[in-house]
Amino acid sequence: MAGIVHGRVTVASAGTAVRFTTSPTPLKYLLIDVPSGNTGSVYIGDSTVASNNSPAIARGTTREFTFRHDAEESPGELSDFYVDAANTSDVINYFAVTI
Repeated sequence: MAGIVHGRVTVASAGTAVRFTTSPTPLKYLLIDVPSGNTGSVYIGDSTVASNNSPAIARGTTREFTFRHDAEESPGELSDFYVDAANTSDVINYFAVTI
């Protein structure tokens, strides 16, 4: 049964990737919001995400991810996502539709 989850991830130390969640959370859809109150850009990726290996997402913008879930492809997984930031204490907000 589909559900909704949402949250905020804070980068406590710039240059250190922070995992969205440790709980397994299969996804159909993920929206990431980078608040305009942030000091700088953020970077989304896997556990190795950093400013030198991921595109910058500017403050005040959003990014959407839609995942297939059928016999050919697995759903997305929220616990696979990490965020890093150019500045300490910057955040992202997320909204997800789960499977």
